Formats: sequence, C-alpha cells, structure tokens
Amino acid sequence: MNRRLVQMFSKQFGQVPKFYTSNEQPMVLRNEKSGYYVNPEAVARRMIKVISLHDDVKNPSAITLQSTWTDIGLSDMAYVEVMVEVEREFEIEFPDADVECFRTVNDAVEYVARSFFAV
Repeated sequence: MNRRLVQMFSKQFGQVPKFYTSNEQPMVLRNEKSGYYVNPEAVARRMIKVISLHDDVKNPSAITLQSTWTDIGLSDMAYVEVMVEVEREFEIEFPDADVECFRTVNDAVEYVARSFFAV
C-alpha cells in the first residue's frame, strides 16, 4: 500500500483497514476455526424469515433450526419454492444434489454460512 493511500485512510477513517478490495468494500475472510464465511446466526435469522413468509407454512413462529421441512408443513413443491427464495435472498445457487440432502433448516443454514459466495 503506498504512503499516500495510507495517509488518506488515516485522515478519513482514523485507521487503515487491513484488507480491502477494488470497490472499497472490506474483504470477507473465512474464520479458520469455524470454516464460516458468513455469520451462521445472521443466516439463520434471514432464512427463517424467508421460510416463514411462504403460504404453506403451518406455524411460522414455531420454526427452529431443528425443524424438518415436513414439520414446517412444506410439500415437495413448496420446499423447492422456498429454496428458490433462499437462493434469491443470499444470491447463491444450490446444486440440486445438495438441496436434496437438506433435512432440517440447520442443514441449509450451515451450507449457506460456509458458502464463499453468500451475501
């Protein structure tokens, strides 16, 4: 990093960021211990919100990370619709083989939290 850039950051922000990208957004680094790129708690909150907005969900307030898709009240078609909405929410695309392996909400949360491309 050149000296002029360091001075500019110091004056404007009070400190120089350790990592930055060309569009001036902070670079997201993977937590080496957990393997997560995205905070799993934030992913869980957003995913439960998306799931609860679907029409076929029996009781949105009863959704937990351990809930299975049948516990929530989703048919196979409704499950696919929810997964499409989750893909839109996190701006990622699930491979079909992976979507078939999600048995609980937590399985999907873990997948998204460990995905490099999730927003």
